[in-house]
Parts: sequence; C-alpha cells; structure tokens
Amino acid sequence: MGLFDKFKSKFVSPEGRANPPEATFATRPDTVCAPISGVLVSLQEVKDEVLPVGLLGDGYGIVPTTDTGVIYSPVSGVVGATTATNHSIVIATEEGVEVLVHVGIGTVNMKGKGFNGLVKMGDTVRAGQPLLTFSNDSIKLAGYDDVVTVTVSNPDAFARIDHVGDTSTLLGGRPLVKIGDPLLVVRK
Repeated sequence: MGLFDKFKSKFVSPEGRANPPEATFATRPDTVCAPISGVLVSLQEVKDEVLPVGLLGDGYGIVPTTDTGVIYSPVSGVVGATTATNHSIVIATEEGVEVLVHVGIGTVNMKGKGFNGLVKMGDTVRAGQPLLTFSNDSIKLAGYDDVVTVTVSNPDAFARIDHVGDTSTLLGGRPLVKIGDPLLVVRK
C-alpha cells in the first residue's frame, strides 16, 4: 500500500463513500456533549409523542444548522445498540451512562434511505468519532423533522442530570451549540 492509498483509506471507505474526519474536543466522563452543531431546544418542544414526556430519557433536541449530516459520538464508550435503519444509536459509557442519539422524528419510516451507519453494535468509540451520516434533504423531502435528540436513556440510575447546554451564542433567541459543547452532566 502506497502513501496515497494510506491517506485515501482515512477519508474514503472501501465502498467509495467519504469518511468524515473526527472532531476533537475536551471531554469528561460525566458529561454528554453535542453530537452535531445546531439550535438547542428542550425535549418538550420536540414534536413527538414519546420524547417530551421523558419515555426515552432526559436530554435535549438539536435542530441542525448545517447540511453536513454527520453525527459524532457525544461520549466515549461502547455502542450498545444501533437500528437497522441507521437513524439512532445507543452508547454506554464506562460510568454506566447510556446515551441515545436519534436523528429525526418519524425517520424510522424512511427504512434507512438517506442514512449511513459508520459503527456497529459492540464497537468501542471515542467522543468526537463519526457514528453515522444522514441527508437533511432526504429527511425533509420525506416530510419529516430533522431534529437530533440526545438523551441519557437511563436517568433513574443517577441522582440527577444537569442541563448545561446554555451558550452565550444565540440564533433567533435560542442557544446555538457546536459539536463537542457540553449538554448534560450526570451526577451519581
């Protein structure tokens, strides 16, 4: 394998798809970070029947502000579950925090169209590692909401979860977060 092939293998998958580069940001074992850049919304504002009442955990919604469509790991841990449609993923940290990242509302009905998984169940991932890619255009053309939700799916295992996703950067009066910004701090 020549030098060009080594570089190419870092940026292109064996199937010929572009591999997104890793994001680098400071992490702590008790902190869940933003997996995508966008406008932060509460789960109560997400137009879904399950998320606002906390059935999938405690966290935030993020309305993407870019069309890049890359979800980065918000924590370091092991992939505990992925969907066949590649629109959601669960990562379990060494500290026992289970983080669910879900792309879109109703996107399960797209049957994987517009989504590409980059990791599989059992993989060890680092915070900032690309987990999946998605097409905002495909989601919108299918008539679904592209909000990305990030939740701690086992909040009862902890004393409390602090929402720290407020930033001083605002877009339309709402906090704007970037990949790697702290969102949730889990307290034992």
